[in-house]
Amino acid sequence: MAAFLLAFLLAFASGTPVADSVAERETDLPQAVLPLSGPEAEVRENIRCHIEQLQQDVALRVGREKVAFNALLGDFYQERQFMPVWNDRGQVTELIDAVRESAADGLLPRDYHLEEIERFYRNPPSTPFLKARYDLLLSDALFKLSWHLFSGKVDPEKLDSNWNLTQEINGDGLVWRLQNALHGDSLSTVIASLRPSHPKYLSLKRGLARYRSLAADGGWPVVASGPSLKEAGQYDERIPVLRRRLEITGELEPLAVVDTSYVSDAMRYSSELIDAVMTFQRRHGLEVDGVVGPATLRELNVSAEERVQQIRINLERFRWFMPKLEPTFILVNIAGFSIQYVENEEFRWASRVIVGEPYWKTPVFKADMRYIIFNPSWNVPPGILRKEAIPDMAAGGDYLSSNGLQVLDRNGSVVHPDSIDWNAYTTSAFPYRLRQPPGSANALGRVKFMFPNRHHVYLHDTPGKHLFERSRRAFSHGCIRLQNPLEFASILTGWTPDEIDSVIALGKTRTVNLPRQIPVFILYLTAVAEGDDILFRRDVYKRDDDVLRALDRPFPYKSIQSCTF
Repeated sequence: MAAFLLAFLLAFASGTPVADSVAERETDLPQAVLPLSGPEAEVRENIRCHIEQLQQDVALRVGREKVAFNALLGDFYQERQFMPVWNDRGQVTELIDAVRESAADGLLPRDYHLEEIERFYRNPPSTPFLKARYDLLLSDALFKLSWHLFSGKVDPEKLDSNWNLTQEINGDGLVWRLQNALHGDSLSTVIASLRPSHPKYLSLKRGLARYRSLAADGGWPVVASGPSLKEAGQYDERIPVLRRRLEITGELEPLAVVDTSYVSDAMRYSSELIDAVMTFQRRHGLEVDGVVGPATLRELNVSAEERVQQIRINLERFRWFMPKLEPTFILVNIAGFSIQYVENEEFRWASRVIVGEPYWKTPVFKADMRYIIFNPSWNVPPGILRKEAIPDMAAGGDYLSSNGLQVLDRNGSVVHPDSIDWNAYTTSAFPYRLRQPPGSANALGRVKFMFPNRHHVYLHDTPGKHLFERSRRAFSHGCIRLQNPLEFASILTGWTPDEIDSVIALGKTRTVNLPRQIPVFILYLTAVAEGDDILFRRDVYKRDDDVLRALDRPFPYKSIQSCTF
């Protein structure tokens, strides 16, 4: 059975016509004449009835996920002439174990019919109707679990229309994993091969187990509000609770022996405790100053249960994009205010970034970096033009002069701003463009990195370097500002820093094509792994709750109870 089932998955994932793939594995099918009467025929008839109902849903397009998996289940059983599939109890055991283990990935075993399957497993069905139901539930569980491990349960495009990495239901990459993991008839081997194997994902998964354990043990105490803890030696009655809080999550080593003879010392903010607070702040994307103020206190008091859900949310996000990662890529984490460059699966470079403020959210998407521009000019993008520049000028403001902007007509000729009736364009198309010439005050700084996209978003330098010292760096209009852009340009072009400085010193705009296009992933991750540590980041765009609701929503499955004979 399993060999045929996996051949079907393989064909489905690769887009190969199922009939062609099955023909190659025909020896896996029953060779005897299929029974036309008796209990086996009744089981087949129940399966056929259910499949016809699924096909009606497909024709009516009842929900994207439902249609996709109904079509898969229907094609699968049609190729078997509606014969039952799950005749080997050992293979059922493997599937049940895999469904149970899905909880470790932050998924919900209930989505894969665990309770009902286990009930059938303990008490095998006796009627044709129940046998058909059991068989269909097992097959549906395998298909859904395989897909969710490989590509995620939630459709990110439903949460964000900018998302452009959606896995098509033909499997897009699934076949590669199956081909490399397929050994014999082991379902567990194949299913295990579908989950991301990247160390970051596996570390985050271990973090989920750890924080679940902490939550099960009662989590950690709440540190009461009060004056900020700032200096070594500062007295505060909350110190023992703060110490215990940090001991539980590992920022502070527990005391081997608690000396109660010096009660007042136990209430002092020690240098050791300050170091532990700084470690906590670093792990949570806060100002690393050792001061327990409102922001640090707020993060200290996020419960273990909330951290468990935060990790689950981000395991799901990892499943969305992991199959798309190539050996060389650039990844921007909006919520982490960071960028990293990986070349041929080796880490090369990382930096702080500034992203869009909540009103000007940086979109989540993928595009390919193609070229770099030194000494760029800045053309005001449509959003800023519509929301800021034109309204300000129409109101008699000095937006142009304060930003050093020129007005250019369609021929590229400079137009005096006083010659324009700005009020005429507050609701209609603006026939000019606003341009900021290259220079030290240019909003893009001395270099920008281009990956053409419909959002007009790119990476660039900035004259406002002081903002990189902030822990929360959401200040831009959507583009991504780099802290060390010339260093990055040197890595991508292979030029020395002196060569880059020489090009910039000329003051002329120069475009340099990259030797090869590099995929750029602009993502939103509020929990990531760094070694054995989990780094939590604030949900600056308030997106986590939507993902969690979708992740916890029951996955659609149509019952066969309406089938009667």
